[in-house]
Amino acid sequence: MSGNAIIWDFDGTLVDSRQKNLSVNRALIARVTGKPADSFPLLRSREQFEAADARSNNWRDFYLYDFGMSEEETAEAGRLWTEFQLQDHTPMALFPGINEALAALGDLPQGIVSQNSRAMIQATMTGASLERHFEAIIGYEEVPDDQQKPDPAGLLACLEKLTQMRPGTVFYIGDWQTDALQAVKARAVIQERGLAIMLISIGAFYGGSAGDDAWTTRFDYRVRRPGEISQIVRDILGR
Repeated sequence: MSGNAIIWDFDGTLVDSRQKNLSVNRALIARVTGKPADSFPLLRSREQFEAADARSNNWRDFYLYDFGMSEEETAEAGRLWTEFQLQDHTPMALFPGINEALAALGDLPQGIVSQNSRAMIQATMTGASLERHFEAIIGYEEVPDDQQKPDPAGLLACLEKLTQMRPGTVFYIGDWQTDALQAVKARAVIQERGLAIMLISIGAFYGGSAGDDAWTTRFDYRVRRPGEISQIVRDILGR
């Protein structure tokens, strides 16, 4: 049995969650800090929020450094995240072509690694009748605070669930520099352990990102449409 698999990021890769993330953070940060959302410049427009989010290493650093929250406030925000996500009803649609891409890759085990909550991911995939495609979902709750992206812990945990670390080729699809860096760090761990696993990263740049040309860490492959992903997988696996 081969160890080939597909692992997806969630926000910005499977779903367009940009407006929802802003809405949730406006409510959440106001609750935790006791300050109006508009008192934070980064919460006044989606453009400012997304630019700051893209620069941040992970959600903890985002709250600590971009919003100046304390360790206690950041921990409370983490505890409340799923509750506020589920209470917010801002539409969050799949990117066009994702349904077809998942079906085209349906002969391979697939999983999700995200800094979003597992409950939110499962609810979204179930609502879209796509939960059958995913054998493993790793949300932020399943990864220690100090091992969030770009640390490879979540990616390696998903890889273990999907393949039991059997020899094979695994494709990781994300949309931000933290995803590209996470893949590099996971590859280093795989090599250190002497595992016969090839980890290939694919940058999904159909959700608004300009691409990785200016990044210090880049993806192995880049796509502008979800349909291009299955072609890359087929070419590399010789299918």
